[in-house]
Amino acid sequence: MAHSNQRTGFIPATDAAESALDSRFTRKGAKLTGLTESLSKFTSAADARVQRAALIDLIKRRQLNRIASDDSFRMGLERLALSMQDAQSEEERLMALATLQRVAAAAPSIRTHIESLLRTTVAGPLSRLHELPDVRDRLYAARSWRVVPHAWGLDDLAMAAAREESGEAVRKECIEGVFELANEIEGAIAALQKALLALEFETKKRGDSLGRRLNRVLAASTDAISKSHKPVGENAGKEFSRLLDGVFRATGRPNSPAVRIAVTEQAARVTHAIVKADYSHGGKSKTYEALLVAKSWFTPYEWREICESSDAVRRVRDDVRKALVFLAGAGKADESLRRALVTAAGSRDHANEICRLVATEQPGIPDDIRDWLAGVSKRIPSASVVKSQERSIDQVLAELLVGMTRLSRASTLVQSDVLPDVSIVLPQSVHALERLTKMVDAMANKLSLAIEWRSLSIRGTVGQEVEFSPVEHQLSSSGVPSGRVLLLSPVVVRISEDGVPRVVLKATVEPASDQRDL
Repeated sequence: MAHSNQRTGFIPATDAAESALDSRFTRKGAKLTGLTESLSKFTSAADARVQRAALIDLIKRRQLNRIASDDSFRMGLERLALSMQDAQSEEERLMALATLQRVAAAAPSIRTHIESLLRTTVAGPLSRLHELPDVRDRLYAARSWRVVPHAWGLDDLAMAAAREESGEAVRKECIEGVFELANEIEGAIAALQKALLALEFETKKRGDSLGRRLNRVLAASTDAISKSHKPVGENAGKEFSRLLDGVFRATGRPNSPAVRIAVTEQAARVTHAIVKADYSHGGKSKTYEALLVAKSWFTPYEWREICESSDAVRRVRDDVRKALVFLAGAGKADESLRRALVTAAGSRDHANEICRLVATEQPGIPDDIRDWLAGVSKRIPSASVVKSQERSIDQVLAELLVGMTRLSRASTLVQSDVLPDVSIVLPQSVHALERLTKMVDAMANKLSLAIEWRSLSIRGTVGQEVEFSPVEHQLSSSGVPSGRVLLLSPVVVRISEDGVPRVVLKATVEPASDQRDL
């Protein structure tokens, strides 16, 4: 039994306590020894694989940030960067690149230094990313396009994305690089098409294998397009339809309905992403040609089922409908765009129903475009119907002309005779009367434009005495006068195209005073 030392308060350790203490110092020593060995390997090793293993060990020990500023560690980084220039194979070169990127991810404090090393040492083009066996190495190496974009070509990143087996993060990183490095979205799609056409699958159902790979590529492409700020390109939709059509030429369409449906869904998402990237492409029928390719993989009944159940296809259908509304409002009828709606709607009947709703719900559409949308045949009125309509219009205008003439005369009298007296007796009413006379003048001016357009004119003045003419005059009371009459309203005539005046509205007359006395 241990005895306490009253002066120091020290309690002597037991054998077990001494053993635990020795074990702790032993583990700590081993840990320090392991850390020293890993740091030494990373610093001095001439093989990128050895440096990679040492680095992973340092990361696992959670010591990387602690030693990141160490001079020997930085010497190891420089040795690793220089090894990319002396690497015997592309795999070694990419592994060194991936290891440096792994350091930058694990130790943000030296990321800037590592990026500077990469820009200095990575001069030649990089390729064959898919040959790196470890998926994390492929991911770190792929991320380097953001640091040294000149080292990556569209074809290299596109090929890596197409060949990637299981690393979806790797595929996504490569495809983002493809869409970022391309001048246009159209160019990125063309690069992916080239890479996919080069794929070969040693399986019994090559079409299904290719369809599953294509499905993953298209899923990543949809996200990349939505993030891209690059122009779409004139023929992005058509380029995408070529991709979808060309990929399965060697293998045939996927046998599995599930694979075909999945690819169709992704094709619709890419199409919608293209429209969102540039809404002007929504009004181009070639934007939607990829769906026409997918439609050929199914029976009409199957295609209707897909269009009714797929949210992705529904979004494309809405894109086409919005484009039709926009063009209809501008007075344009686009048959090719309407055919694209038939594809996205699943049937002609459903497309016609959508068009009819557009025709009834959009008030600003011109009548001929409304008839086109509603499927109404354009009726061309006969010449006799047109002339009858014109005569009716002329008669209404003539009556308005006579009425406006009287109203203008009354307005003139108000201005000359009434307003001076009103300004003295009821000055508060002057403004209202002035507004009224101005409104009459404005209406008379508007009406005169229509009168001039129809070549109408007035003949005679009220109170004028003229010879009675049954062609031009209509008696205000019963009887058949002979001789002279007084005009109660003027005659309105129209000068026809042949220059001959024709009566539109007869003048109302009454017998002259000497005729009434007889």
